[in-house]
Amino acid sequence: MDMKGQFLKTGVLGLLAALLLGACASQVPLPIRTAPATSLSQSEAGVNAATHMGETVRWGGTIIETVNHEKVTRLTVLGRPLHKDGEPKAGDDSAGRFIAVVSTFLDPNVYAANRQVTVTGVLAGTEVGQVGEHTYTYPVVDADNWYLWPREVARSYRYDPWYDDPFYDPWYLDRWHYPPAW
Repeated sequence: MDMKGQFLKTGVLGLLAALLLGACASQVPLPIRTAPATSLSQSEAGVNAATHMGETVRWGGTIIETVNHEKVTRLTVLGRPLHKDGEPKAGDDSAGRFIAVVSTFLDPNVYAANRQVTVTGVLAGTEVGQVGEHTYTYPVVDADNWYLWPREVARSYRYDPWYDDPFYDPWYLDRWHYPPAW
């Protein structure tokens, strides 16, 4: 093999290695990214929690409330359907509410209302609570993994060919050196 072919082979292998390592560098924990073998729904857990106690679940949604106790943090979450990677889907579909019990302190300003979270853990039972004046049965998950999804940044897009496209305006660079003609 000549030197040029060896260089090309090394470059291609290096590129493939970099791509593979980059693909593995996700910050989302593996238990969050992969769905458990059983897919217990939140509504089913709320109705038949006694028969499903101890089953592994992966649920996510929008945080409603974060309350810290001495040894645990309780997240009240409005459940949402999940994408394949575990991220809650946007929209008005709700799978009901659930409580995730995390065995550490989570800052309520970080884990704030309207943030998206996904948890995995075991179904520990149910709790009866109130939503307004309505009595509601919350499935409770003892969370062993959780992931707070990054906030979505609202991006405004403004395109003005006169000001944004250097190929439209031949004096694009000169406009910053001279005052406008008007």
